[in-house]
Amino acid sequence: MTQFKLHYFPRACSMVTLNALVEAKLDYQVNVVNIMTGEQKTPDYLKIHPGGKVPALQVGERVLTENAAILLYLDAIAPDAGLLPQSTDPLERAQSVSELIWCASSFHPAIRQVRMAMRFTDGDPSGVRAKGVEFSQAMFAQAEARLSQGEWWFGDAWSIVDVYVNWCVMTAISAEPSLLAPCPSLQAHMQRVHARPSFQTAMQVSMQLEEAAGIVFPA
Repeated sequence: MTQFKLHYFPRACSMVTLNALVEAKLDYQVNVVNIMTGEQKTPDYLKIHPGGKVPALQVGERVLTENAAILLYLDAIAPDAGLLPQSTDPLERAQSVSELIWCASSFHPAIRQVRMAMRFTDGDPSGVRAKGVEFSQAMFAQAEARLSQGEWWFGDAWSIVDVYVNWCVMTAISAEPSLLAPCPSLQAHMQRVHARPSFQTAMQVSMQLEEAAGIVFPA
C-alpha cells in the first residue's frame, strides 16, 4: 500500500517535492491537480488543502501542506537521502533550514511576481512585474555569489535546496531570460542539477503525468 500521495501540478513548485520523493526512494503516488482549469479551488480539493494550492502530501489519513514543511518532513523520515545536511548541532541545523525557508519565502515570491504578475493585482501588472524583476535580480546575485564558492548550495554536497533554487531560476527565466545572463555559476549549477538521476527521473514522471492529464502549456 502506498504511504504517500502527492497532490501535484507539472512545472509548479511541487516539482521540488516530487524530486525529493524520488531522491529518498519513497513509495508514492501522484494526483495531478490541474490549476489551469481551477481544480485547486474545487470543494473536493479544498478539503485536502484549504488554501487551494499545490503541493499537498497525504501521509495516511493526514495531510501536510507548504513545500518547506513537506521537505523538512521527508528529510526527517529519510535522513540518509541527504535532502538537507545532517547535524546534531541545533544552530547548524537551523542554518540549513533557513536556506530552505529562504527559497520558499524570499526567492519563490520574487520570481512569481515576474512569471505571474497578474495574480498580484487587479490592474496593470507591468509595475508588479518590474518590481519582481528588481527583487529577482537581487536573489539571482545572492545565489550567484553563493554558488561561485562551491558546486552545490552547501558546498560539496547536493541537497534539495539545490533543486528548489533551480526551480526558482527556471521559472524566472521562462519569463525573463536576461536574469541568468550575468550568472555563470548559476548556469553551471543548473546543468549539474539537471544531470542528477533523481532530477531526470522526476522530470520523466512529470512529463508523463502532464501528457496523461492532457495539460497543454502556452507556448
